This record gives sequence, C-alpha cells and structure tokens, in this order.
Amino acid sequence: MTDNLAKSKNKKHHIILILLLLIAGIFFLVREFGKEKIPKVVPRKADKIAPKPIKPKAAVVIDDLGTNKDAANAVLKINAPLTLSILPQQPYTAWIAEEGHRLGRDVIAHIPMEASPPHDLGKGGLYTWMTDKEIAETLDYDIRSVPHLQGVSSHMGSAFTQDERAMNVVISELKKRRLFFLDSITSPRSIGFNLAQKQGLKALSRDVFLDDKDDPAGIEAQWKRFVSIADKKGHAILLAHPRENTLKFLQKVLRGNDDVTVVPISELVSR
Repeated sequence: MTDNLAKSKNKKHHIILILLLLIAGIFFLVREFGKEKIPKVVPRKADKIAPKPIKPKAAVVIDDLGTNKDAANAVLKINAPLTLSILPQQPYTAWIAEEGHRLGRDVIAHIPMEASPPHDLGKGGLYTWMTDKEIAETLDYDIRSVPHLQGVSSHMGSAFTQDERAMNVVISELKKRRLFFLDSITSPRSIGFNLAQKQGLKALSRDVFLDDKDDPAGIEAQWKRFVSIADKKGHAILLAHPRENTLKFLQKVLRGNDDVTVVPISELVSR
C-alpha cells in the first residue's frame, strides 16, 4: 500500500512537471512571436482624379441664311447646336426654319435694318424714315415669314440701331410676342441691347464676328479671341456667315473641341 501511494505521488509530480513545461514552452513561444516586427500596412491612397475643367458656354450663330439652299444644307450638316439666323421673306426662309426646327436647332429672324452708309436691305427692311406704324407692320410681316423663331437679331443696322425712336418700336413689338433681341453691334454706338434691357426685354449682344476677314488665318485668329472672351466671361456669342472658309473651319474646330461647350442661344438667354 505504501508503494502504491508513492507511485501515485510520483505520477502527480510528473503530470505537474509536464504542465509546467508546457506552460513555460507556451510562454516562450508567445514572447518570441511578440518580438517579430509586424510590417505596417499603409493604406493606398486613392488615385486623385483631377476634375475636368468646366468649359464656358458659347452660342455660334450663323447669319444671313435664307437665300441659298446649298449653304443652308452645309450649315445643317455640322454636328453642333448652331443657331440659325434667317433673313425674312427670302426664297428658302421657311424651309430652313422648318428643317432647322426639325433638327432641334434654335431659329431666330435676322431682320434687315438701315445701315450707314446705306445698303440695299431687300425685302422686309426697316428704315429710320418709316413711321412707327410702318416699322411695326413690316416687322410683323418679317416675323410671320420665319416659322418657329425664338428671337430676333439685327442685320446691318448701323444706322437703325442708333435711333431711339425706331428701336423703341422694335422692342415694343418683340415684347408683345415674348421674343428676345440679339444686338449684332454693327455699330459701337448701337443702343439696341441697353434699350432692350431698360424696357425689360430679354436681350443679348454678340462678342465676336468670326469671319469679318474671309480667310483661314483671320478666322482662326478670331476664334482664339472668342475663346479668350468666353473663358473670362463664362459664356460668349459668336456670329458667322455661311461661307466656304467659315464652314470648313467650323466643321474642323467643333469636332471634339475642348475650348467651349456650344449651346443653343436660348440657353444663354435664360442666364
């Protein structure tokens, strides 16, 4: 019996010793693992994508449409929301307005107004020697000859747009019809834009003529000037004509251009 007790005690001692060794081993392993340096995981910064710069809005208005169907077709084929400025009472006035409207283009009437020195205005011309009634009646006939129009611009007009009485009649008639006025500013002394604003009529004024000089170098220089103005103001209005050099340039420059966002002129009116 004494031997059995001794054996039992020895067995317990062995078990306790084994447990102590296990604990010591675990402690040693934990301490050694703790010494290892765990590499720091630096979160990768998301690649910063620079926001695209907001391009200024620009309206490109093609004047003097109405007399030539081929020229009008060339304008309509340009893949951009060009504004069609159509002379009244011309052979293709209504056709261009209808076709442009079908394609979603803005349509305005390009009203002939007395120039200085005098020029032949053709049908629908407005002159300073006309009475108020004659101006109103002629303008009414002009407006009714251009379907779907949203506003009116001045064609020539270097004399007419300086005459306060004559321009007051035009502005009054446009207000009745809720049409806006685009002053082409063919004279630096034009009062059209300021007078329209004073009378509460929505009005705009052009910034640049693209093709005063009908040559590629002159056209390109005017485009750069136009872009510079648009950058400074945030918007701008360009007037151009359906000429071969002009249309070739517009076809090229408006194809994926990064200079401006071309918009219908009605979008600038709303500003």
